[in-house]
Amino acid sequence: MKYVKFCVLIPVILFWSITPLIAQEEQEEAEDLMDKSLEELLDIKLDYGYKEAPVSINAYMNTALWNFGDQFWGKYANVGGSAAGRPLFISYSGYISVSAQITSKLFAEVEFELYKGQKGEFKVTRLRQVWTPNKYFRLTLGRDFPAIGVQDKIYYPTSQFRLITIAPYTYLSILRATGWWDSGIHMTGKIPLRDMKLIIDMSIINGPGDQHQSANYLLNHMKPNVQGYMYESFHDKARQPWDNNKSKHIAARLSFLPIKDLSLGGSYMFGKYDVDDKYNADFLYAHLLYGGERLTVAAEYGQLAVDVDPTLYTAGDTTATGSPKWDNTLSGTLNADKVTQYSYYISAGYKLFPHSSIEYFEPVFRYEFMDSWKEDKQDKGDRNLLWLGFRFSPIKHWVIKAAYSIQTESYEDLDNDGFVIESVIDF
Repeated sequence: MKYVKFCVLIPVILFWSITPLIAQEEQEEAEDLMDKSLEELLDIKLDYGYKEAPVSINAYMNTALWNFGDQFWGKYANVGGSAAGRPLFISYSGYISVSAQITSKLFAEVEFELYKGQKGEFKVTRLRQVWTPNKYFRLTLGRDFPAIGVQDKIYYPTSQFRLITIAPYTYLSILRATGWWDSGIHMTGKIPLRDMKLIIDMSIINGPGDQHQSANYLLNHMKPNVQGYMYESFHDKARQPWDNNKSKHIAARLSFLPIKDLSLGGSYMFGKYDVDDKYNADFLYAHLLYGGERLTVAAEYGQLAVDVDPTLYTAGDTTATGSPKWDNTLSGTLNADKVTQYSYYISAGYKLFPHSSIEYFEPVFRYEFMDSWKEDKQDKGDRNLLWLGFRFSPIKHWVIKAAYSIQTESYEDLDNDGFVIESVIDF
């Protein structure tokens, strides 16, 4: 009996003594597994990935309070939009950029935007591969800012030249293209001229035109409403993931830098916008940018000339407008075959108390003029707009902006004055 008890006790004692060792070994295995990647654990190998390339993740976000009149940002000048007539707290946008310097000459980036923070939707803004063989040339493939205007320098709220939160009419109503970005081939060349520089940019892109819409979708939008207001935002309906025709828009920009911090230049973009490759949409821009230590100045002129169907512009044509109230003979656009829209602005700011107990306080202003239908003799849609405000940066990477807008119209005094307060943080 004693022998039986001894035989039973031996395994129990052995098990009791080695249990801590087993637990320690299991813990070590678990820690070892935590150090392994998912691919190693499951024996799955990714078909891509360059672990030696340093990856950088950057972001910025801005939130704002808007309060504008009932006819602000409307489909037409006298019809208000979704941001009009009431105060709105808007998590306006958030951007996330994931980039990698593959080699000293090859760079890649994908950038997403949480679009206006309202619908929880993301859109791709930049998706580009950048090759820089030397300091005089750069080639970009993918989605990026095209070489028209200087939106690549003023678009982001973190930019020195974005003095006022809301973009000027030169971009809102003239150059909305495919959301300021477009897919294609983008090239930059630099020519040194002693202490000066000459920069040449060129893009071959899809341009305006949505292949998901009906054949004459964009063409039919280039017409007035029943009160004779021209449709102001051609590119609101022209944004597309892919082109709707065989014509590629070609953009070219020439910038001259005579001294440090000063850029003078112009740009031009042309191509067809309809599915039949029949009608042109041409853009012309000129710019002046000065970004000094304390003084910032930005000025631009932008023009869009769109070929249209002359049958949309005949006397008393109810087909074009859906109502006989509007008559082209009054506006002088009888049998018109082109609509021209243009705008210009000048903005400036001067930093006070830089790098003191705060980063800076900067009074800012912007004056702009908009003509949404140059050929119209009644000047419907013509407006003057003055912004007055400030930028305040209490610490680096945090800027608070505020501005009030006052607008006057040539044809009808619209209810579209208002203000915006915005906070921007980047990291």
